[in-house]
Amino acid sequence: MNRHRRKLSILALLLLTLGLTVLPSAGQDELLSFSAADCDYGGNLKSVEAIDELTVVITLCKTDALFEQKVASLGLSIHPAEYVNATQGEGDLLTEAIGTGPLRLVNWDQGNEIVFERYDDYWGEPSIEQTVILRWNSEAAARATELRAGTIDGMKFANPDDIPVFRADPNFNLIDIPPLTGVYVAMSNYFAPLDDVRVRKAIAMGIDRQRIVDNFFPPGSPLTPDFAPPAVFGHVGEGGVPGFDQEAAIALLEEAAADLGFELPLDTVVDTRTGESRSLTLTWRDVVRGYLPNPGIIANDVAAQLADIGVIADVQVVESGTFLASANAGNEPLHILGWHADFPDASNFYSCCFGPNNTQLGVPNPALYEPLVAASQVLDPEERMGYFHQVADAMAEHVPWVPFGHAGAADVWQARMIGVHPGLLDGTEEFSRIEDPDDDNVIYMQNAEPISLYCNDTWDGETFRACHQVSEALLDFERGGVDVIPGLAETWSVSEDGLTWTFNLREGVLFHDGSSLDANDVVVSWQAPADCASPNHTGTGQAFAIYKSIFQQFINADQC
Repeated sequence: MNRHRRKLSILALLLLTLGLTVLPSAGQDELLSFSAADCDYGGNLKSVEAIDELTVVITLCKTDALFEQKVASLGLSIHPAEYVNATQGEGDLLTEAIGTGPLRLVNWDQGNEIVFERYDDYWGEPSIEQTVILRWNSEAAARATELRAGTIDGMKFANPDDIPVFRADPNFNLIDIPPLTGVYVAMSNYFAPLDDVRVRKAIAMGIDRQRIVDNFFPPGSPLTPDFAPPAVFGHVGEGGVPGFDQEAAIALLEEAAADLGFELPLDTVVDTRTGESRSLTLTWRDVVRGYLPNPGIIANDVAAQLADIGVIADVQVVESGTFLASANAGNEPLHILGWHADFPDASNFYSCCFGPNNTQLGVPNPALYEPLVAASQVLDPEERMGYFHQVADAMAEHVPWVPFGHAGAADVWQARMIGVHPGLLDGTEEFSRIEDPDDDNVIYMQNAEPISLYCNDTWDGETFRACHQVSEALLDFERGGVDVIPGLAETWSVSEDGLTWTFNLREGVLFHDGSSLDANDVVVSWQAPADCASPNHTGTGQAFAIYKSIFQQFINADQC
C-alpha cells in the first residue's frame, strides 16, 4: 500500500517549518530538498535534492575520497519521511523502528530482548528463518554458559581465555574478528591542568600499554602508537604518543605543577568553561567491545598505573547512553573509549575525535583536524598517506589521548548453524542470512542492550547491530566484508569534479508499514542529522556524532 501524499498547496506551510524546500514537479507529487546557504559554514554537505520520485542528488562542497563507504553507514539510514516528521526525530522513532530491511521489529522488551520477524515484502533475499531474537548480557562468561546450554545459537565476543577452548570444541564454530579496532584513554582539555601538554604527556608515559595488551587482550592483538590499526589504509606505525616511562612522567608532572601551581598528587581538575573544581575521574561504560574485552579490569589497571606517577583518578562506571553523550561533549576529564571500523581507513578512526567540531577531547586542535580533513579530500594514496603522517606527528606533539592497542575478537556459534559470517565492520552481521536447521529462529546474545533503534544518532556498535536487521542506507557493505555494494540505491554515479552524486533508488521498495520508498524519504532522513534548523534534529542526545564525523559540521549549526 503506497502512502497518500498531500498536494503542494496543503503541505507548503508545514514543509517551510521543517526547513525543506519544495521543488517544482510538473504536476507530480511535491519533491523536497534542503541545502546550506553556501559552503562557508564549515561542513562538507552542500545539498540533498529529490529530482524525481526515485532519484536523489547529493552535492558536496569538496571531494570526499571515501564518500561511498560513508553513505553505506547506518548513521545515514533511511526512514519514512512521514514517520520522522510525526515523531520529530524522537519518541517512537527511537524504539519502534520502521525500516526497509529483511527483518521487521516485532517487540523490544527493554532489559530483556528484541524480537524480529521475516518481512515478506522485502525487496531482496527474504530472511531464511521466520524469527530472530537478539538478547544481551555484559558478562562473557554468562553468554558462554547460555551458548553451552543451547539456549542461544550464537554469542558476541568470547572471553579471550575462552577462545582456544571454543576453537578446540567441535560443537562450536569460532568466528575470528580481525583487529579492526582501537582503544584509548581520552583527555578533555576543557579541564585544567589537562589543558597543559606536559600533563597529558605525563599521563601517556605513565601507562604501560604493552602490559595491558599482554594481560587483557586476546593473543596476537597488536600495539601501535597511532591508533589506526595496521590493517587499514593510513596506519603509520610511528610517531603517535610517547611510550612508557614512569620517571619521565613524574618529572613532567612536577615541572607542570611548579609552573601552574596545582598540587600533587593530582586528584582535582577545574572546568575551564565554568571555573568549577571537581574530582578527577576516569569513566567507562560497562560494555564489552571488540576494542575493550575487559573494560572494568582495564579501567582499574589504568587508574592504578596513574596513581604510581601521582595522578589519582576516581574510577566510575556510567550508563552507556549517558556516558557516550557526556564523553562526546567533552565533559569526562579522563575516559576510556574506542572504535570499531565503519570502513577500513584511518580517517574513520581519527574523525571520531579529531574533527574540526568534535569536542570529545575538548577544544578541537587544528594541528590534528586540518591534515585529517585534507586526507579525505584528495584521491592520490601517496598524498593521503602524507597527511596521515602529519596527524601522527601532531599526536606526538600534542598528546590528545593515549591509544593502547587493537584487540582482535571472536564470536562463537553452535556448529550446526549455517551461513555464519564475521561482522568485520561495526554491527554488520546479517542474521537474516543465517539458518538453524533444527528450528525456525536464530537467537543471538550480544554484550549490551542497544541504546535505541535510530542509528542516525548513535555511534554504539550494539545499537548498530540491532538497526542493521531493520534499517538500510543508500549503499551497503558486502556480507562479512568491506566492499561497497548497492543498497536502497540500485545504481549511482558521480560527476567528473567529484562533487555531485546521483543515486537511483530501487523501484518497489516498501517500508515495514507498507509505504513506498521514494526520494523524499531520503531527503527527510538526511536532513534530520544534517540541519540544526530542522525540528527533527533531536534524536537520542548523542549529537549525531557519526554525521559530524563524516561532514565535519551541521548546517545552521548556530541553531543547535
